[in-house]
Amino acid sequence: MKALIDNAEYQKSYETRHGILHKWKITYYGENEKLMYGYYSSKSNPQTKFVAGQESEFTTEIRQTPIGDETVIKPVQAQQFSNYARKVKQEQSRYSGFAMSYAKDLVIADKVQIKDILPIAKKMFDFMVELDKSLES
Repeated sequence: MKALIDNAEYQKSYETRHGILHKWKITYYGENEKLMYGYYSSKSNPQTKFVAGQESEFTTEIRQTPIGDETVIKPVQAQQFSNYARKVKQEQSRYSGFAMSYAKDLVIADKVQIKDILPIAKKMFDFMVELDKSLES
């Protein structure tokens, strides 16, 4: 849900197994401009996710507490890199080392002149990346 934040009021800090969290009462304009509220816990004080007068995107859920039901607000997180993307970058960094090593071998074997080592390494790197992409299909 996306809503205009009316107010962010600090409530208290409390200890968890993940460290100290800070509880905030977030007041926002819900459906039909109805003023609603929920609670948000942040690691930082002051928090910067919900600012009065700004529109924020978040999800809400009802959580049962010893004193009754409570609406919990969680900001929508930006898309993070997957482990797959990290692995691809890691593999491509290996390709650059391999490509340079293979180009060096060609220079040592007198198949390529030293001035041409970088363009040859770049061609080998591009070739390995293209082969990798063709395997993904």
